[in-house]
Amino acid sequence: MQKSGMRCLKIDEKWINLILNGSKTWEIRRNNTKIREQIALGNKDIKRVVGYAKIVDSFERAVEDLKKQNDKHQANDFLDKYANGRQILFAWVLEDIEVEPNPRPYSYSTGSWCKVLIKEPN
Repeated sequence: MQKSGMRCLKIDEKWINLILNGSKTWEIRRNNTKIREQIALGNKDIKRVVGYAKIVDSFERAVEDLKKQNDKHQANDFLDKYANGRQILFAWVLEDIEVEPNPRPYSYSTGSWCKVLIKEPN
């Protein structure tokens, strides 16, 4: 599959490492997504694409219910702060995780979820 031009989700290094090692299969977000395709996983700390995943589902969950499913998202210590008073968050279900053997830069944007072009290595 051609990787250039695919969507890239920028994620903090702590969380992206858990996704890449298989211990985090739900990415918790404040908004739902209708995207059901392979995406690039961008490490926000080093500003590079470090892997790929397929979003296969997205659903809402009460924050209190999410805390009972920490084995899926590994974020219990962060949920209340991230929810910032919201009662509902969304779980984006990730499958088919691939590690990028040669992390490469992604295009700059201000949002954490955006459609970007992945620059080819020189």
